[in-house]
Amino acid sequence: MENRNWKRKFIALYTGQFFSLLSSAAVQFSIIWWLTDTTGSPLVLALAGIAGFLPQALLGPFAGTIVDRHSRKVMMILADMIIALGSLFLFLWMYYSEPNITLVILVLIVRSLATAFHMPAMQASVPLLAPKEHLTKVAGWGQMVSSMTNIAGPAVGVTLLAVSSLEWVLLFDVFGAIIACSVLLFIRIPSVTRTEEMATDNLIAEMKEGYHAIVKHRLVLKLTIVMIVVAVLFIPVGTYFPLMVRNHFEKGVVEAGIVEIVFAIGLIVGASFLGVLGDRFDKVKTMAAGMILMGISLFISGLLLPSMFYVFVVMSFLVGLAGPLFSAPFYAFIQAEIEPQLLGRVFSFVTSLSLLAAPIGLGLAGFFTELTNVAVFFSAAGLLIVLNAAVTVKVK
Repeated sequence: MENRNWKRKFIALYTGQFFSLLSSAAVQFSIIWWLTDTTGSPLVLALAGIAGFLPQALLGPFAGTIVDRHSRKVMMILADMIIALGSLFLFLWMYYSEPNITLVILVLIVRSLATAFHMPAMQASVPLLAPKEHLTKVAGWGQMVSSMTNIAGPAVGVTLLAVSSLEWVLLFDVFGAIIACSVLLFIRIPSVTRTEEMATDNLIAEMKEGYHAIVKHRLVLKLTIVMIVVAVLFIPVGTYFPLMVRNHFEKGVVEAGIVEIVFAIGLIVGASFLGVLGDRFDKVKTMAAGMILMGISLFISGLLLPSMFYVFVVMSFLVGLAGPLFSAPFYAFIQAEIEPQLLGRVFSFVTSLSLLAAPIGLGLAGFFTELTNVAVFFSAAGLLIVLNAAVTVKVK
């Protein structure tokens, strides 16, 4: 693909997405902390996690097919605006009435449904804008933007929670979505030509095309299974970071924010590394290395004494560093191997499979943590991730 201006387009695209992701990160941190501080229950946090992931997983295959049928830019704009409206509704409710846990869960469901369209539209747009040989590098850039917002997001959330309350963080999410959508209006994302065979009105048939594209590519299928296992283990860990800070280390919202920020700094370092040198390394081996680093860091985290909070901060940095090392090469591999006209469906299937596994992980983690404690769960998850890395190395 010859496109001299592809870097400029990505600068504009990621600038707009920065504000959307920044506000979403602030909302996500604030809601999780509010639920943690209000209930202190691992099962409530597990329910919140399921509300955030399961709708996206169930809708994903249909959403990917719709994304492939329509403008990917329009899909991203509509998804951002739906998320903003959900946050605005919750803001108005909390401003004029008492906070309600059930309503918070419902808004998480709406956000999840909209994300089901936004994620495949975004990922499927990347190979339409960037040269194939630079897809891993571009994936690193995307991870870097996401990581920067994960640093600033919790900081914004902590600041707003300290001086006001949850509803004002929700209002900030509305402004972030407006900025992101405004920027998208000025970016031209090429359309994908639908072949005569693809020009069908049968939604189910098109969904099957995405499924078969994964199954027929054996390495894509194997790596997808590997990522599903990681999702089962890591998504509950991400949900329980505030619980680890509060229950095991007996710290407050400021320390929880520090952990989230340091974790995001690690993400930036890992993404920056891939953004500069990512195209030079074997994708599968890089994925395995990231899993090993993450697994060891989580295992050590669970063994720490309550007085060793700042060692946990260091481990959180390493967990963040490991994230882009296995996620970015995976997405870049799919973008390079699958035809552009199928990418929306393929990414939706991959995401749905991972997210369908996540509620299982969250449910098991909730009961496991209730029976033991959150520190034991961290160590167990870390050990299993290391074992998964050993399997990944042998994938061919």
